[in-house]
Amino acid sequence: MRVWVLTRKELKLRNLRELMRVRKISFKAWLKNVEVDNIVLWDITTKILLNVKYIDERLYNTLKNLPCGSLIEISGYWCGSIFCVENVKVLHKPLKEELACIDDLPEDPVEFTRKYYLYVRNPRYARVIKTYSHILELARIILRKHGFIELPTIITGHVSDPGLRGAVKALVQLYGDFFELQSSLIMYKQLYASIFDKIFYIARNVRIEPVENIKTGRHLVEFTQIDIESALGGEEELIRFAETIVYKIISRIISKYNDLVEEDRLRILEEQITKPPYPRLTYEEAVEEVKKMGYSVRFGEELSFEAEKALTEKYNTPIWILHFPTKARGFYYIEDPGKSGFNVDYNLLLPGGYGEVLDGGCREYRYEKLFEKIKWHGENTSKYSWFLEIARAGLIRPTCGWGLGVERLVSYIHGLRHIAFATPHPRLPGLIGP
Repeated sequence: MRVWVLTRKELKLRNLRELMRVRKISFKAWLKNVEVDNIVLWDITTKILLNVKYIDERLYNTLKNLPCGSLIEISGYWCGSIFCVENVKVLHKPLKEELACIDDLPEDPVEFTRKYYLYVRNPRYARVIKTYSHILELARIILRKHGFIELPTIITGHVSDPGLRGAVKALVQLYGDFFELQSSLIMYKQLYASIFDKIFYIARNVRIEPVENIKTGRHLVEFTQIDIESALGGEEELIRFAETIVYKIISRIISKYNDLVEEDRLRILEEQITKPPYPRLTYEEAVEEVKKMGYSVRFGEELSFEAEKALTEKYNTPIWILHFPTKARGFYYIEDPGKSGFNVDYNLLLPGGYGEVLDGGCREYRYEKLFEKIKWHGENTSKYSWFLEIARAGLIRPTCGWGLGVERLVSYIHGLRHIAFATPHPRLPGLIGP
């Protein structure tokens, strides 16, 4: 837990920095502890030790009698390096201070998930949630600047992404029929990119992961993706745009929101997130590299988490893996015209074992190929009738896109040991938080 000693000369709280330009200031914070000459507060993201003196002794008594976790507005001015408290306004008092002032987060992600609602006041967790919010804000700014329009996310549908790599789609019964909760928006992205050229969703997805995936530290049942699709660029343009947006988001966190991230972690980010382009390996090249490192990978299989980690440690930057075997991925990727049996697709891996943060590719749009691939994957073509209808009519244009996993990016930025700590609402394989 970081503690800033708040003085007139050294004030490191970003949301209070502007207030230092005036002699009188007022700010809100939660009360932790009160002594005669200091107060311990926290302001969502940082614990504060404030050296004080009271203009009126009754102010000390007011604070001393408040329960821990009370929300106060404190006003005063600087007397040299001491903050002179002029007024205290009590905004809220908890009824159970033992629940309002929990100091530490559990190490166990299972324990944390079961009771995460009690830890949302903890500055350590609050910093993560703020980072999550800033990532969405920064992504929206960049995407809109590049001409993308945002569409509202979809929750239910007739069918969703079948290429879940071990996960299962969730069903919900509505009006006497079964519908799927969206695990990916690829077909919808193809539809609207064919009309508006460049679109994006901030998509909430649901995938029923195997229970054992709770141990990976990388899997959630419910998660957020920044999902984009473009009819105006091919594989090269979308790869360059993807690595640029990842670089810009992390660089902005480092430069503008560095108070949210521990100093040691900031140094690692500055070392690893260099200006793109990032190294690229084909799937075949990646398999050969990890085999030389002693990892066993059968052709067409995903790299193990350990193999991915070893690969990224070798480069110590994000790396691309391109062109996976057609049989290993969903029907919606277009086959590489220069190499039969392989897709035009791409994954971006983060350093340090944080795994795939971005998955994308160029899409199949031709009716005959779609119909053939859906059948080959063992899917019922009637479930995809709406999409096949517009493909048959030639209403789907060639597009490429990708999805960026927000929680995995948050987890990497903060160096979290488990992705449960990277989301405001953890839902883990086998364990759904409240």
